[in-house]
Amino acid sequence: MLRLMLTTSLIALAAPSFSDTFIGDARVDTVTIYPGLATVTRQVTLDLPAGQHEIVVPGLPQGLSSEGLRLAAPMGAQIGAVNLAYDRLPVTPDQSSPAVLAAQDEVERLEAVLRDRTAGIAEIRLRVQAAEEQIAFLQSLSQASAGETLTASTIADIRALAQMVGTETLAVREAAFAAEQEAKAAELAREDDIEALEDAKRALAALMAPEDEGSVLTFTLNALEAGEVTIDITTLEGFANWSPVYDMRLTTGDAASLDIDRAVVVSQETGQDWLDVRLVLSTARPGEQIAPGGVWAPLRRIISEDDRERGLVMMSDSVQSLSRAEVAGMAAPVMEAVVAKADFSGATVTYTYPGRVDIRNGVDDLRLPLDTLNLDADVWAEAAPSRDSIAYRMAEFTNTTDEILLPGQALVFADGTMIGFSQLPLLAAGADTEMGFGPLDGLRLTRTTPNRSEGDRGVFTTTNQLTEQAVMTVENLTGQDWKVLLRDAIPYSEQDDLEVTFTASPSVARRDPEGQRGILEWDLDVAAGVKQDVRLDYTLSWPSGYVLE
Repeated sequence: MLRLMLTTSLIALAAPSFSDTFIGDARVDTVTIYPGLATVTRQVTLDLPAGQHEIVVPGLPQGLSSEGLRLAAPMGAQIGAVNLAYDRLPVTPDQSSPAVLAAQDEVERLEAVLRDRTAGIAEIRLRVQAAEEQIAFLQSLSQASAGETLTASTIADIRALAQMVGTETLAVREAAFAAEQEAKAAELAREDDIEALEDAKRALAALMAPEDEGSVLTFTLNALEAGEVTIDITTLEGFANWSPVYDMRLTTGDAASLDIDRAVVVSQETGQDWLDVRLVLSTARPGEQIAPGGVWAPLRRIISEDDRERGLVMMSDSVQSLSRAEVAGMAAPVMEAVVAKADFSGATVTYTYPGRVDIRNGVDDLRLPLDTLNLDADVWAEAAPSRDSIAYRMAEFTNTTDEILLPGQALVFADGTMIGFSQLPLLAAGADTEMGFGPLDGLRLTRTTPNRSEGDRGVFTTTNQLTEQAVMTVENLTGQDWKVLLRDAIPYSEQDDLEVTFTASPSVARRDPEGQRGILEWDLDVAAGVKQDVRLDYTLSWPSGYVLE
């Protein structure tokens, strides 16, 4: 009697009468992986007569969601009511599952092999026993014949009898020895047969016995004609992921280039192995927000200046009553970061991996190569003498492909030498980015401040000032010419009374690049073996009675 199942009905139909019940095994055929989850398509193939049937599919992963369950049948077959149970029906011995029938046939075949092997060993042992009896007969015959010969025959007859008995005994013993060796080899083979039979029995028992975990799918199917029918079962399953990885190989010189070897790393912990599956990777994000966020109007109000002053005084008194330790322990207000978010709308990329792959549950981080991109690169050295003692190799490149380059970890090479790891940001088609490609130990940097003064400019003046002089040096010991982007900083002011002036030699190429206040940049061409100096002088001036902070 079938055990009562806790079911979820997906399509509510009146319960029909079935012509037969079929149990089918679901084989994973196609997996589409998104960030964090996957759609898994399994196929069940059955040879069915015409009519309405109940199909039972055991062994599905535990905890499948009915919301993500979809079934598809070919032309000539119609799916009816669908139930998903979070337990497995006990399998009856008379089931017609092809897997069970095949397992039963294998057990019967191995039992027959074992019977034949045992009979063969017994037959060999009979040959050994017959040889031993023949040896005993020859020995008894030789003793009796020898006594008679001593009384009635010559010495030659005795010699002939001994030779005959020895020759026959040797032949019989050799036959017995060969039979014994054959019997031992057969017994070793019999042990393999016994082990194979036990494995087959265990496989059959696993199919026949109910499972404690997993899901069971039951559905009705109306086949218009008899024949083979393949049903696609698609489920939405979590704990699957893929991420891109890159090998970025920069070549410097007159025609600088960047080769990007792309690969993906795939992993899953869905509860089942995916063996010999078709793999599709998608950049779509079905588990994330799919509609814009709401907006809210700010509430503003006004208060009188007197009320505002009283409120400020009360707040000041409250703050002053706190101890220094309490003030230090107060958390600063959190400012919400404004960051750019990638928009994949209309730009979803799908990769279909050629061939079929195996991805085992929870144990594999499967790395699959995709392709190699060849991009042009602009290469230079970047120097910050106030922070570093050497310059660093930088490259700018443009995504000239027609697809998005997804963010991922990159192993970085420069001129054939491995540099280390970096992170490739999200790069839309046509977008460009800059990346570092390691230190240039031969581009040495120094920064000195030979003169720094602070104080009154004169007795009758009403202003104060601070003057600083810096000398930055780039020494090229690399053996090749380098374009060097040198970067330094000076103070900046947001007060009219605090003035900042500076002079530089050579002249500054850019001031406040990309809105970075106080940053100065120089574009230098430093030939091999050359040392180049950059001089920077800046002055801060403010009225007397104020203190510079």
